[in-house]
Amino acid sequence: MDNMSRCRITILERIQSIAREAEASGEHILARAGTTKPQLPPHGMGVIVAKGGSGSLGFSGGLTPIKHSGSFTTPVFMTKTSAVRKGYVVQHFAEVLPTSAQDIEHDSFYPDAGDHLRPGMTQTINKITYNHYWRITPEISSLIRQGEEEHLADAARAFELTYKLIADTINGMIGTKFGPNGTPGAATQTAEAELARKLPNVLGPDPANWAKVLDRLLDQTLVRDNSGWHSLVTAPETTEGDKIVHLVTVTSTTRVGQVASSQVVNY
Repeated sequence: MDNMSRCRITILERIQSIAREAEASGEHILARAGTTKPQLPPHGMGVIVAKGGSGSLGFSGGLTPIKHSGSFTTPVFMTKTSAVRKGYVVQHFAEVLPTSAQDIEHDSFYPDAGDHLRPGMTQTINKITYNHYWRITPEISSLIRQGEEEHLADAARAFELTYKLIADTINGMIGTKFGPNGTPGAATQTAEAELARKLPNVLGPDPANWAKVLDRLLDQTLVRDNSGWHSLVTAPETTEGDKIVHLVTVTSTTRVGQVASSQVVNY
């Protein structure tokens, strides 16, 4: 067996090991913030690269551009006030009105198994035109899919820790009269103070701050790529007929399926 064959066996064993770890991790990724979609060969990877604005494979092989707070509908804290006269005294009360929060879908793509043309990589040698391809094995395709699902799960957790929690807290205050106070504004302030007490301090009652916290939590998913947990590389190229094949494989830092969203996205 030559060195190249040994190298390919080692690469495949590494891929299979990580695939098994990801499947056995016990973390069922709930991509409530969208569903990652396969891009078919021979042009799927090229489409992903083009969507990402990069001329190369990049870090992860897939793409999930996470939207930010401007794409979400912010929960609204509103009250209606009422008054009760007792002799010469008018008492004012505030009641919280319902609000809502709904997660949004983020675009997400991964390459299906097969040989994917590398855009712009064609060469002629001895009058033979060769096209370069990324080779995506079924195991690697599955790993990339799981990696993009991790980004979607991170985004879903960011939403749950912010806008969903805020909306649920506001709606949990419905049915309570806050007061009595001397003015309608003061009654509303009493209700707002209760909201602030119920929410985590990092959120507070200011909607502008809610958006900032959401954006910060959404950006935390980038740690997966920046830390190399989704990193992929290409093995030494091989030639098959008029195809030059670059097998896509994992790296020593690849940790798909090993780091839960609860370890990544937090206040």
